[in-house]
Amino acid sequence: MKKRISRQRKAVAGPVPVPDPVITPYEKIAEQLGAAINDAVVQIPGYNDDLSNAPSKHHLRTRVTPKFIGMTVAAVEAISELQGVNQLDTTECRDTLQFSQGIQSLTDLLLGTVRRLDLMRRTKEGRAARSALAIYSIAKRVALNPNNTHAKVHVENLKAELRRSNRAAQPARPPSEPEPDTPDTPAEGGDTD
Repeated sequence: MKKRISRQRKAVAGPVPVPDPVITPYEKIAEQLGAAINDAVVQIPGYNDDLSNAPSKHHLRTRVTPKFIGMTVAAVEAISELQGVNQLDTTECRDTLQFSQGIQSLTDLLLGTVRRLDLMRRTKEGRAARSALAIYSIAKRVALNPNNTHAKVHVENLKAELRRSNRAAQPARPPSEPEPDTPDTPAEGGDTD
């Protein structure tokens, strides 16, 4: 009987092995898509230029639309007096308009893809989390049986992981403020000894 008890204690104290990571079909798809995107964007002139000195926000008091820029280009090309001031490179502006028009559809596609993939990820994780919590609840009841010490190890590890993840998810609590009825300084006319 003592040998049986000592084996049970070893089972409780031993860590549960974590399976080795496996490259999944999803990771392969993500890698292929990432490589294809990288191969495509490097073809865009200026994509790899150093933009560290570019202003982070382009604030204009009035929003300048692509239509406004196009109309300005047309005006410069039509009015010789505007061509002489050299304030607008019409070739560069036309290239910018073509770039914006061509890239906007790609940007919309990629942003839509990101939103869709994130929604799919959160939905799948939510379903898996509900199932995992249901199994955890059942495992806690199974571990109550003294003959199921192997289940207790798993339950303890699951419990510890839930605590870690819940602590990480909770925002830091602000320092508690004194109650309004509690004065921070002695009351007027009171003894300050």
